[in-house]
Amino acid sequence: MVPMRLLLKLDPSVVMYLVIIDKLLANRADLLRVKPSEKFFDMVREQVIAHLSESAEPPKEIAGAIMNISDDLMAGREVTLRAGDYIALMSYAKAKKML
Repeated sequence: MVPMRLLLKLDPSVVMYLVIIDKLLANRADLLRVKPSEKFFDMVREQVIAHLSESAEPPKEIAGAIMNISDDLMAGREVTLRAGDYIALMSYAKAKKML
């Protein structure tokens, strides 16, 4: 059996979230753009490949995020990393000392 190769490329420019600023600075709230490290993308890629090709259940802390990414891929849509998914993935990676 030929191993399945899956390319997962997330555009860092779409990984954004709104910074909530104190009421005094509410007029100056900015959109923060983050650029996750390659290690972060490697971790996500490994989890998605395991979920899609090996039917492995992702860890419960990031199951929703991995399933959302997998759904986007399987439907042929551009992968969109939602803010909540990004936070869950980043928290998991930091807790497991993957970053």
